[in-house]
Amino acid sequence: MVKALTSAMAALLVVVGFSTTVQAAAQSLEQRVDRLERRADNPVLIQLSRRLAEQQRQIQELYGEMDRLKYQLSQARDKMAKQYQETDERISQLESQPVEPIEPVAAVPVVSSESVASAGTKAEAASKGRSADAKAATNVIHAPTAEEQKAYEAAFALIKKSDYKSASKAFSSFKKQHPQSALASNASYWEGESEVILGHDQNALKAFKMVYEKYPDSSKAPDAMLRSADMLREMGQTKEAKGLYQKLLKAFPKDKASGKAEQRLKDLKSKSGQ
Repeated sequence: MVKALTSAMAALLVVVGFSTTVQAAAQSLEQRVDRLERRADNPVLIQLSRRLAEQQRQIQELYGEMDRLKYQLSQARDKMAKQYQETDERISQLESQPVEPIEPVAAVPVVSSESVASAGTKAEAASKGRSADAKAATNVIHAPTAEEQKAYEAAFALIKKSDYKSASKAFSSFKKQHPQSALASNASYWEGESEVILGHDQNALKAFKMVYEKYPDSSKAPDAMLRSADMLREMGQTKEAKGLYQKLLKAFPKDKASGKAEQRLKDLKSKSGQ
């Protein structure tokens, strides 16, 4: 009987001890959850969490901006590489010859609207005494003199030395001093090319325009027109570029520049989906 009572007491003590342990563990777990809840409600922690989320958002935006800038830089590099390649090809052609060949030049008007078609026209104008015709009879192109040839070659040598700034100034000075020389149109063209390399687009367009408007019979007129149209296209002035390409095809249908202009027009039409 005593043995049975002892066993029962031992079992009771074990149960009481286990119950106490369970209650202690439950209380400890409840305290831990309570502490976590208090921490979660802490204004400082909430503010820090918000700041962290905001910083992460800003970092994502910066990554997006970096990707956009990388793409734009890649596009700009491709465009510059293409321009430099075209310029390098032109300069390489120049370096293969001592001086640019000059086509035989006859005495022709600078501007067709001011030209004198024949000696008979001059005689008729003089007989009628028209002052407008008398003024139009004076502006004609002449073959280059030795002095003009020397000045032109000196300016051209500057291009071969890659001194484009000095070359541009020299060509500009030449055409101002010798506007009726057969080399004036060539000088204006190479002034334009020099300005392109220097990055002065508006100055280049002005020089090219002078070639095909003031000296339409020059061999450089088709090339100047093509270069102007190409520049306008690169500058986003697509409508003006198309008009100039079409003008080139109409004015110089057999020139090699017209073949390039025709291809440019096809490319523009395909891009616009027309």
